[in-house]
Amino acid sequence: RLREGTSESLAAIAEATLDLNGMAIRAHASADTMIEAIDKLDDRLGQRLRRHRKRLEGRRHDREPEPVASHPGFALIPPDEREVVRHKSLAMHPMTVEEAADEMDLLDHGFYLYLDTDHDIDRVVFHNGDGAIHVIPAVDGEDLPGDTRPPIHAATLVLNHLPLLDAEVLLDEGDESFVFFAEPDSGRGQVLYRRFDGHYGLISPAI
Repeated sequence: RLREGTSESLAAIAEATLDLNGMAIRAHASADTMIEAIDKLDDRLGQRLRRHRKRLEGRRHDREPEPVASHPGFALIPPDEREVVRHKSLAMHPMTVEEAADEMDLLDHGFYLYLDTDHDIDRVVFHNGDGAIHVIPAVDGEDLPGDTRPPIHAATLVLNHLPLLDAEVLLDEGDESFVFFAEPDSGRGQVLYRRFDGHYGLISPAI
């Protein structure tokens, strides 16, 4: 999918989804012109297809380094005009932190909400600004797989227990692209994130 941006920070955006026998591999890129965005998209799809092949061959630790992502920026709209315009409720299947990192990369997402099979808790893996992978919340004494490339680190961020409206304020006031929080009623981890159009998206487990 190709589209022109809606602001100076969204000049040109190219997105693509490949269906490999029911597995979705996604990528998106932005640039000053549509031709540049398409070229970057082609590179990112190639990286994800090679990584998927290595994963099938069982060579998880031979993954090629992830370059600094070329994701679209965020349209700027006043905070009082922002609202949750997309809410995904996911049936989450237990997986390891490595499997969650793989899914995040295949989907070309900056973060991924999952149910941790080792600790039976909701967690988020995410890329930081330099391409490293982090996981929240940290678990005391956990031995994370540091021999992967890039290695997976425990983040200093915590799971915030607060209502959705307070999560929106926290997201507006911070520099992060998402907030990992749990509403008091359900106690389940959710992710409120910035959308490219300037509004919010919400991802929560199906209950």
